[in-house]
Amino acid sequence: MDTAGWCAGTLTDEQGAVCLLGAIRQAARGDRGLEADAAAVLLDTIRRRFGDVESVPAFNDAWANGRASIRMLHEAASSADARGI
Repeated sequence: MDTAGWCAGTLTDEQGAVCLLGAIRQAARGDRGLEADAAAVLLDTIRRRFGDVESVPAFNDAWANGRASIRMLHEAASSADARGI
């Protein structure tokens, strides 16, 4: 996402930009268990900061740009690292 760019409404757009779940899917490289764990950590991180958010895609698509999504992705990565995930 830092390199390819951010998008909303799709996992990956025509230019290669990704949404939050698209970024997780790319990083997990086909490991669906890792993908699910990462998405759960991300949703937990989002909810701690923003309250009762329905889902990762709902959060991602609620913004006009990717700043909040990128910030949450970095916070979730730090949280996962601290938990040893």
